[in-house]
Amino acid sequence: MTTSRWEPPAILDVEDYRRAFEIISACHDASSMTEFREGLVAALCRHLAVDNVSFFSGSTFNLVFEDSSPLTEGATARMLPEYQDRWAAHDVFGSPPAVRQLLSSSVASLNELLAQGRLPASAEAYVRHYLRGRWQVGSAAAMRLPLAGGRTALVGVFSHSPTELDAHQVATLRLVGRQLAPVTRRLPIGPEVQAVGRLTGRQREVVKLVADGQSNAAIAEILCIAEDSVKKYISRILQQTGCRSRLELALIARDAAL
Repeated sequence: MTTSRWEPPAILDVEDYRRAFEIISACHDASSMTEFREGLVAALCRHLAVDNVSFFSGSTFNLVFEDSSPLTEGATARMLPEYQDRWAAHDVFGSPPAVRQLLSSSVASLNELLAQGRLPASAEAYVRHYLRGRWQVGSAAAMRLPLAGGRTALVGVFSHSPTELDAHQVATLRLVGRQLAPVTRRLPIGPEVQAVGRLTGRQREVVKLVADGQSNAAIAEILCIAEDSVKKYISRILQQTGCRSRLELALIARDAAL
């Protein structure tokens, strides 16, 4: 793969600080994760002048990429089905070089990662075939945010232009990430996770087995109940938690540490 030209870290100027302040102000006082992520995504689009932003979250960094219902804006909504079906496990921002950047400075940019020239083959394929070949993404960056309970969020920013997310934009994102980390750590966990915590003991057993990938028949055998009873349990649990599928319920169960 052709590598990108490395750019030295930008020195923030007055305009960079203004943009960062506007982005932070848009979500700093959010009272819930839903309010926060909607405010942040809208502010990134407005103040960084980008159209394509996504907000994924999970109980661990690795599970971020399995988020079944991320917030998407612009082309990321159209990109999502193929991403979830084929590419989530190969995301370039889940590669070891990206993780090191995200842990050390809260932001990793595609141009920086390509310039290093040390990406795994699967991540290179993700960039070549999915980002660039399929969706004509010219530049991209990801911002990691710590959430309550040890959970993690990953905010993706994508542009068709190879120069739109330049060193100044990336440096602005890093400033935003550092300033928002204390905010995101204090936000309450989502209502779905709280709903799982309010389930009965038997319901929680069923949820754990669903999260383990067990079929209805296997759950019935393990719990010594009828398979029809398992179906009723799962239907009721989906209704109580607001989950739309077994997969979403399984991911919420991991967030709830069942």
